[in-house]
Amino acid sequence: MRRLRCYYGPITVDQPQVCTVRALHPIVQEFQDYVEREGVVYAAFKQMFQQAPPPQSPGQEKIKDYVDLMEMIDTILTTAPTHGGDSASQMAASVPLYAIISRFCNTPGGYSAFTHPGVNERFGRVFLAWNVHLTSSASKNVIHDGEGGWLSTAALNAMVVHAGGNPEQQAFEDFYICDTSDPHYGFNSYDDLFVRELKPIHRAVVYPDNPAIINSACTSTVYQLYYDLKKTDDFWIKETPYSLNHMLGEDDLVDTFAGGTIIQAMLASLDYHRWRSPVNGTVVKTRIISGLTHHSPPPTFYAGCLDDDHEDFDVITRSQDFVTAISTRALIFIQAEEPVGLICFVGVGLCEVSTCEITAKRGQVLKKGDELGMFHFGGSTHCLVFRGGLTVTPIMQPGKDDDGNDTEVPLVGSKVQVGKDILTVEAA
Repeated sequence: MRRLRCYYGPITVDQPQVCTVRALHPIVQEFQDYVEREGVVYAAFKQMFQQAPPPQSPGQEKIKDYVDLMEMIDTILTTAPTHGGDSASQMAASVPLYAIISRFCNTPGGYSAFTHPGVNERFGRVFLAWNVHLTSSASKNVIHDGEGGWLSTAALNAMVVHAGGNPEQQAFEDFYICDTSDPHYGFNSYDDLFVRELKPIHRAVVYPDNPAIINSACTSTVYQLYYDLKKTDDFWIKETPYSLNHMLGEDDLVDTFAGGTIIQAMLASLDYHRWRSPVNGTVVKTRIISGLTHHSPPPTFYAGCLDDDHEDFDVITRSQDFVTAISTRALIFIQAEEPVGLICFVGVGLCEVSTCEITAKRGQVLKKGDELGMFHFGGSTHCLVFRGGLTVTPIMQPGKDDDGNDTEVPLVGSKVQVGKDILTVEAA
């Protein structure tokens, strides 16, 4: 299917309007050609538009079929995300592709489309092309103090809150390394801002010399603590268990973690996106599991377990455990001091996140808080996987009761800052 794409210049009194026809980016055009050429894929895309619920967020009402979808993807390729605000619909501006596609994820047709290897291979190509823009100086046009800009008061205050601060008393520059004398605060691209670095005082670890205490590897909200891991399990069902063999890409160290424990936590789009070592130890090895570097099919970017009750359309957030087996993953195996022993950090790139960058090297001796790597763009999730034969106990976290008084709250469901104590470990 082809449509005339007509773009008009700015309206002026004495300037007639001129229609300029612009072709799709070659990568997007090939994606559209693939959908139209492959019968199974074409049917899945047609079905997901027929099965989709009413629009849930801004921009979704403009997407009526796969051709509209491709045109929106084409536009996003040269557009960096803006800061939309704090509500769910406003925050969609920070993850523009997911904001559009999430409407179709919770349909049988969408599940078929977004788990198809050929579709995900083409999404991967789109993300690589988009990454070129997000790492270029052209993307600095969203780093300003106007409405929707990342240096607006609303955006700066939101980033302070996500870093654990109080914007009434603290500023962005109190938390992050930046140059406030520069119009863009010293950030050379959107991605440069996204992977911004905390000042050392705000990523310092507690109990740095206690090997029985595990520190938070990321600023994140704890999703689940799961015991008695199975080497292989049915990870695709609702309320999925974790399947080590799939999560760790059939690594030869999988057996070490059978019967062990996993903690998983999710990073929001405004969180600090670098990973830091939760233990003292030595890097045994690292791996990236991706369609570009691994023999398995391409990672799956937009699929999640279907919600038959249609009560939660945020398919990725409610499929945190599921995505540990299907999305791009960074594995960092660390031989920690006893009693911990071998531990694995798993960084999982979600949705628009197509890049997990590992900076730690094999054989590197780590201290708690040393950098392991980072996510490039978007909300993400991560896991710490512990071997069998350990007793892993969550540490209560500071919080508020219903009356606003200081109290302690359970770890699961809590927002934890990087470097804070979250678990104790002892030999069973």
